[in-house]
Amino acid sequence: MKQFFLTTMIVVSLVLGTNGIHAQTTETQLNQVELLKQYFGTWKSEYKDTTQMFVFTPYTKGMQGSYKVMTKGKIIYQCKQLWAYDKNSDKILGMQFDKSALGVAVYLCWFSSKNVNETVGLIIRDPEHIEKTNEQWKEEFKSRDLFIQSHMVNNKTVSVRTFMRVK
Repeated sequence: MKQFFLTTMIVVSLVLGTNGIHAQTTETQLNQVELLKQYFGTWKSEYKDTTQMFVFTPYTKGMQGSYKVMTKGKIIYQCKQLWAYDKNSDKILGMQFDKSALGVAVYLCWFSSKNVNETVGLIIRDPEHIEKTNEQWKEEFKSRDLFIQSHMVNNKTVSVRTFMRVK
């Protein structure tokens, strides 16, 4: 009887252990809304006499942002952004409203890993005709307070910027 009980316990342990190991190998889906929160705050990048600033604050299941580029203390570009999670695509949609232009830029982004965000520009001709542009961005969070942004055009890197959190 003791031998039967011991054998049964070993078999049950092996079965449960195998089931637990199998569950650990199942890939979990990334929580895009939670990962987007890494951006909240003020970010700054400086190169020679040019400074770029992002300020991101929470807005529903996304964020709103302000972006400006300054050279020698003078603002040369400025825009507002709105980013929102789309449940159907499991991606984040962004719109950018330029202060000096009449057009609106549209973006689609997603976290491909916990610290890498990929973004593509979109052109919307009408609801049935959405095209990807030749511009892409890849941002990699190296730490809580630093990310590297690579900007690509036609799959070639045209700039790499380091953004540091200032607030």
